Amino acid sequence: MARRRNRYKEMERYMTYTLLFDVFMFILFLIYSGIGVIWVKVVTSIVAIATGLLCLGFLYLNREILRSRSLWMTVTAVSIIVCTVFSLILGYPSPNPLA
Repeated sequence: MARRRNRYKEMERYMTYTLLFDVFMFILFLIYSGIGVIWVKVVTSIVAIATGLLCLGFLYLNREILRSRSLWMTVTAVSIIVCTVFSLILGYPSPNPLA
């Protein structure tokens, strides 16, 4: 039982680091989108979406995606994906407010 608990704590620690990296990529996406540097905007959006999808896939493979103890990881990954996609669709933030 103790070994299983330690494995979960280790997985939770690495997922926390990965999700923090994903949040950092999303913030960089918003910054460079507002500045107007298109190639960095594209790269950071791809990395943010791909990292969120990889986190969801990892949680699914470990059967942790809908468990109450891991629900915060699922919600974090989904929210970053949704916010990035909606920001891309709406074109917000953009350097030109009339664009």
